Amino acid sequence: MTQTTGEVRVINRQSARVGVYVSEEEGHTVLELGPANDVDIGDVMGWDSATALGTQIYRNLTKGWADEVYVAKHGVAAANLEVQLGS
Repeated sequence: MTQTTGEVRVINRQSARVGVYVSEEEGHTVLELGPANDVDIGDVMGWDSATALGTQIYRNLTKGWADEVYVAKHGVAAANLEVQLGS
């Protein structure tokens, strides 16, 4: 299975949502993290399905953790991230 990777570009700590830029898609994947998920701008995330929504296993390759996150949307343009992140 091909792994998708992306870089965390935007974090809204109040909504626990992050925007992960995926260069192959030229867009962002929006994730909702759990309270235990430590993530910072620049972290590299990895996952197995480029299109699956809902609860999925994502890995923070920078920090070395893997956990279930809620995948809200794929392919979000930078101009639409604020709305998607609940800012």
